[in-house]
Amino acid sequence: MEKAQLFWQTYLNLEREVLEVARYIYITDEITMYSSGGLVASHCKTQLETFSPHIADLLIRTCVEIEAISKELYYTLGGTKVRGAKDLFFDEDCLKLIDIKCRTHNKVVIVSCPAFNLTKDENLCFKPLREAHKRQGTDWERAYQALKHDRYSSLSQGTIKVLLRAMGALFLLNIYFKNVKLTSKYLGVNHLDFSLGSSIFAVKRPNDEYVVKIINNQDITDILHADESPFVMKYTDSCYKQILGANQEVLKEMNDYWQSQPELKEPAFIQQMGHAKEKESKDPRQRVMPFWELAQYRLRKKIPTSLPFEDRKKLLISSQEWNGRIRQQNPHLNADEITEANIQAEIDHAGLLAGIELQRRFENILMYKAFNEGYCELVLDTGNVRYNK
Repeated sequence: MEKAQLFWQTYLNLEREVLEVARYIYITDEITMYSSGGLVASHCKTQLETFSPHIADLLIRTCVEIEAISKELYYTLGGTKVRGAKDLFFDEDCLKLIDIKCRTHNKVVIVSCPAFNLTKDENLCFKPLREAHKRQGTDWERAYQALKHDRYSSLSQGTIKVLLRAMGALFLLNIYFKNVKLTSKYLGVNHLDFSLGSSIFAVKRPNDEYVVKIINNQDITDILHADESPFVMKYTDSCYKQILGANQEVLKEMNDYWQSQPELKEPAFIQQMGHAKEKESKDPRQRVMPFWELAQYRLRKKIPTSLPFEDRKKLLISSQEWNGRIRQQNPHLNADEITEANIQAEIDHAGLLAGIELQRRFENILMYKAFNEGYCELVLDTGNVRYNK
């Protein structure tokens, strides 16, 4: 049996025993009772503060596993102290190095077991390795040390709440030691099981910023970091290269189209683009979107202000821009709501949406590939994850 599998099987055995405890103790932070003619829920601490010799024993065994696996991870991540050295401490040495490499202080564990009726955020989601690199920096280590040295007088410290936090810490450390890696199409990531084999816990889904940036043609050369999830979500390197290449092809097609448009030489359009760039210089949030400007210009040109209102209205409601797909899918005025006061605004709005539709014609193939065909990998944040060209 591989070393990582040995630790994982031991963890699963502990899980089964914790779930057995839940058969006899209702693990909840809320009680419900009748009051004033109806059901009223109120906060309850007693269940999570329940202690017993058996719970204390489970806590000690869990923390012994934390000590053992943290030392193995220490060496896996490049720890330099001699194996078995008396001055090698699982918290100040091992968990400290693990935190430096993996930023475990910020990783969230979620209690997902339906047998536990937990409603408070502090009990449902917590960071079990926060401050764990300090001597007795966590509630579970303080309880562990107290029980180890004076079991009888410290028995009340071995509570269900502390046991869950210690188990959460052991769950996270096992994920890192097993070096779990997941692969999925981008749209399938939400369907992945982030309990990763646990019957009690799950980890957070990683955010997709390093995927979205690639889709938006933002090349990333820096190291990729996770936030509250242990995983970084990125495209596989082969998909990353394909999408970057597709981005360049789309940009070339868009540029070729743009350069071939006769409006670029017309003084009125040049003036309009100048006004747009001036707005952007004053407020960077008002970005110049050339295709949007072009579509607006074309519709304004088709429906000049010199025409009578009724003629302008007929031209607008019969135009391709007015009947465009994006406009029809979004809230818009009906023909009988067009007035002399709002017609120019509607012309500009229809032109803008036509510009968005024009731009999407070029982007649709790329987006389809990126979202439907692009494979993502979820890799553990160990301080060295990056895209490789």
